[in-house]
Amino acid sequence: MKSGPILTVPPTVAEVISKARALMAESQAISAEAILRPLVAKYPDCVEAWMLLADLAEQRGDDDRARACLASAQAQAPRSEALAINIAQAQLEAGKLGDAVETLARLLAELPLSVLGWVMLGDVLQLGGLPALAATARYEGITRGQSLGLMVNMETTPEPLRPVIEQLIASINEEKFARLGQAFARMREQLGASAITRVEHAIAAYLGQVNDGPASVHQRPKFLFFPGLPEGPYHDPYLHPWARQLDQGYDAIRAEALAVLGQNEGVENFLSFQPGQSKAGYLGGDGSNPSWDAFFFYRHGQRNDANHLRCPATSSVLKSIELCEVEGQAPEICYSILQPGTHIMPHHGVTNTRLVMHLPLLVPADCALHVHGADPHVWKERELVMFDDTFKHEAWNKSQHTRVVLLMDCWNPHLTAAERVATRHLTETIATYENFPLEDLGKIAQQLRGATPVPA
Repeated sequence: MKSGPILTVPPTVAEVISKARALMAESQAISAEAILRPLVAKYPDCVEAWMLLADLAEQRGDDDRARACLASAQAQAPRSEALAINIAQAQLEAGKLGDAVETLARLLAELPLSVLGWVMLGDVLQLGGLPALAATARYEGITRGQSLGLMVNMETTPEPLRPVIEQLIASINEEKFARLGQAFARMREQLGASAITRVEHAIAAYLGQVNDGPASVHQRPKFLFFPGLPEGPYHDPYLHPWARQLDQGYDAIRAEALAVLGQNEGVENFLSFQPGQSKAGYLGGDGSNPSWDAFFFYRHGQRNDANHLRCPATSSVLKSIELCEVEGQAPEICYSILQPGTHIMPHHGVTNTRLVMHLPLLVPADCALHVHGADPHVWKERELVMFDDTFKHEAWNKSQHTRVVLLMDCWNPHLTAAERVATRHLTETIATYENFPLEDLGKIAQQLRGATPVPA
């Protein structure tokens, strides 16, 4: 009697991995790689196989192949913090600082709130001889953790980590104090100590060295409170002499805004949302598609040349007035377009050193601005309004038509010229410290590739 064909059961993934590890332990690298390559070809999501292939490539000195395998492993599980940290740790121990930066950059692109990712990035940059960037990365880690309710105090910090976190926060504060101290010394030398005593007090309050916050429960600056400035939700727009130029240019500015509205080109969302981020806390209303849009002349301090060319009259007026300039932040100037049935939810601005000016251009019924601490303000076309957006504020368009204002930030007119210069310089110093340039990590990785770690 003939026997039937013998069926060969293919090995499981676990069995191939086990066999590869055994071969590697016996120094049979070629044989191990020979069974791992087909495995990842068939199962590209097998992270462990990619890791073993990276080890084999590193053993034979093929650094490019090792990096490619690690990247493949991370690509299969881009949101695995533990995997990325383990990869970066191995790269760090091998002295491959540039590779570790690349691994952490991929992690932070996926998980920007990864506290461990930011803190480890700081360690890598410190070893790479970049202490300033290292301090900023660690600051990002702590503040992002605190945004999740972690490390706010001892109760929200796991007990085993408390000594480490305390030391980390102390070093972050020391670096911040040092940078601001150096910046303030430059301003004192340039402007004279007596001209910026109020700025010095504001920075002391920012650092927590003095307790001098807003008197109103409605005022909560997200960044910097400058004590001693006249407080209140609204301020006289004509404290700025150039406000008259906005009045004089009104008809031409309005005509250009209506033309933009008709073409609907160059209009974008005023607010930027991350993928998956809900608009619920920012925009509401009963419209079919609540939206706050903008046609920007300046965005985060960057001039939009194309939009200036499309609206020469508005551009000419803006060129003739004093703009609030802070690198990476201001000016912020646009036609602010509030679509029908949209409610901008209550929120706070960043600092009372800057105020917000509105020139209403197209205002249907049932539209208003409400700066808490005062009654709602109903916009009237042609009538300027200036308010302190560090007070809780909201706005709505309950009509069936579009509302348009020329929106711009401006210096608080109660600051002296010297105070504006000093405030700008110190704000830019703080921003450099608090905002890590994630977009530069590729260049940083290249810079550190081959660098010798600096002893701690």
